Amino acid sequence: MGTIMYTDGRTEERQPANGRTFSLKELQAIVEGYIEIIPTKDERIMVLNEEGKLLDLPRNEQATALAYLATPADIAHMRMALGDGLIYVGPDLETEGGDYIAGTVLVCTSSEVE
Repeated sequence: MGTIMYTDGRTEERQPANGRTFSLKELQAIVEGYIEIIPTKDERIMVLNEEGKLLDLPRNEQATALAYLATPADIAHMRMALGDGLIYVGPDLETEGGDYIAGTVLVCTSSEVE
């Protein structure tokens, strides 16, 4: 069973249609687009719309708090370790206040995704 987290703070428990694993079609319907999968802080996974920020979907505060996202300190540490070899694609964490999750997401275990 997964948890859908909406941008307005609501949550909804969701069972896969086949009772075991979410299909790609189900995941795309939940996030309303192409999927991206990232880890969460509690060792589950989060399925989100990979184009959420590009589509200007609303910020999802509860998903952002749960997601394992790079912090400004993480980026600084990587820059020190890799120097010019670091290519970071994402928001400018120093000026934009950190990364975030946009749009509706599904949080579940990795074994629940086909």
